[in-house]
Amino acid sequence: MACCSGQTSTPLEKFSRSLPDDPDVSPMLCPMYTVTVDVLLKMTSAEPHEDLKARGDLVVFSDEMGRAVFVSHQWLSKNHPDPDFKQTRILQDAVRRLMIGRGSVSLDPITEGVVRSAKPIPMQAFVTEKLFFWYDYFSCPQRESETLQANAINSIPAYIARCSFFFALCPVVDCPFEAKVLTPVTWSSRGWCRLERAARELSRDSSWILIQNATSVEVVGTALSFPSLSVGEGDFAIDADRQKLAKVMRRILVQKLYHCLRVGDLPGFRRHFNLQTVHLRGLEIEPVEGFLPSCDDSPSDPVDEFLHQNGLRKINKADSAGWRPLHYAALAGNVEVLRGLLEKRADVNGRTAKDEPQLGFPLWMSALDLTAFFKHHKAMQFLLSARANLHGGLLPTLQHAAIANNAEGVRLLCAAGGKPLTENPLGSSSLHAAATFGGTAALHELVVHGRPVATDLSLALFQATNFRGGAATVQRLIDLRADVDFQMDMGCLPRLGRLLFATKSLQHKLGWSTVLATGAYHMHGSTPLMQAIRSAQYEAAATLIAAGARLDLRNSRNWTARDFASGQWIPDFLKSGLEGNPVECKRVSGLALEDGYVHLEF
Repeated sequence: MACCSGQTSTPLEKFSRSLPDDPDVSPMLCPMYTVTVDVLLKMTSAEPHEDLKARGDLVVFSDEMGRAVFVSHQWLSKNHPDPDFKQTRILQDAVRRLMIGRGSVSLDPITEGVVRSAKPIPMQAFVTEKLFFWYDYFSCPQRESETLQANAINSIPAYIARCSFFFALCPVVDCPFEAKVLTPVTWSSRGWCRLERAARELSRDSSWILIQNATSVEVVGTALSFPSLSVGEGDFAIDADRQKLAKVMRRILVQKLYHCLRVGDLPGFRRHFNLQTVHLRGLEIEPVEGFLPSCDDSPSDPVDEFLHQNGLRKINKADSAGWRPLHYAALAGNVEVLRGLLEKRADVNGRTAKDEPQLGFPLWMSALDLTAFFKHHKAMQFLLSARANLHGGLLPTLQHAAIANNAEGVRLLCAAGGKPLTENPLGSSSLHAAATFGGTAALHELVVHGRPVATDLSLALFQATNFRGGAATVQRLIDLRADVDFQMDMGCLPRLGRLLFATKSLQHKLGWSTVLATGAYHMHGSTPLMQAIRSAQYEAAATLIAAGARLDLRNSRNWTARDFASGQWIPDFLKSGLEGNPVECKRVSGLALEDGYVHLEF
């Protein structure tokens, strides 16, 4: 029994009603300098803050002026973000397209497929009010005092909170003089980019826009569609920056928790309160233990204290989001609380009754599913020892581990009897899930334990190029002898999978050209190379061409790989490869694979 259980309102609910407004825990220490959309579109080079300021091109943004856009991006060199204006030109082209004002920015395919309540962003939203762009090289002092620059950097969460839109500018850019290739994968690995993304996803509007080129622009509406990783485990050019961001990240979380309480979103509060262990992983800082004084009834009972701080009462009762206490304890990976809940008769195999749009989870998630996805290995071992079921939801638990690239979780589940090649109702296995999300470490474990045949590997290669597999996953599968010229046969999918893609293909024919619908329309007979170009994974396309992928094959719509490239921006190395010269593709593929790629033998 939870403490205070006889009251009509929990102490947490009373506390939430006492909050008049969101506390200002993310202060703005430096003015929010921006450029107007007109100035941005006239640029022919990326100039530093001081030059723009001297010319009068910078504007200190305030809400009554219009809408602000935060641009997150990678620097193409150590001393300049975009020396050849490659990346900024793509931003300009994408903005021009958005400002046409007709149609919508499509949801990413995962969000469209699993989150029924998610909506695309009407392009009209980009023209109703004037746009102001925050971009670090323009907006943060570059040559002035280090204190001013530090204040601007520490104000980034406050800037993001004031922005109506968040753009992740992630084109595939070849940087030959730096001997690197920048991609969405490298953007997601950067510690500073992870902080910017976390600040957006923990703000009032968690969705953001991924820009890979002017025609590949999509709304990322759920964490599952572009799996997020902790800021503390990101890559930092200066390692000391990792700990500098610890307090910043904690402030972002505290602000999110206060906001959830103030607006009465108790399920949202419970999610983020218990996910602190994930958000702060790799940072030397303690999470918030709670907003309430300890429970008076049983201060030494971890379960009662857990229920008290989460505003929960009964062990097996779901809240308004359809989640039970065991599910929230699983988010935190708290073995002590999990053990206590099971001792008090919580159902180890209880499932969530509703989907969770913000996290991208379908309904019927178990506590084991959640611990596998969030890499809580001790909690996984405990739940497995308590005979948690490996199946039963929409996806086997192994698939959640595969999506999260949780290699240790895959090992634990396979040792407990998990089947690596078991398919979900749509015909996708854990191997395919790992490939789809670029989970190379999980893929390795699944290959070791599952011993897939050539068809499994070829389909995994197709899935990798269909979404976010990246060059490393593509090369691993090629090394394992996946067929680079595999052509997708939709007739091999189970009935539910065929029905889904047939429905989306029909929507495309009727003019609803979302990313998912377009992919479904062209899928039958498509090759990995076609899919890599369609999904703007140009470094993966280069890897396929370097491996000898054929250029003359056609899908069921009579399209070749060149047809998929027509009408969209593609880098020069890929243009050359599609014209039959693979030399530049081989060079770029080598650069894309250089970081962390290890040849595997089986």
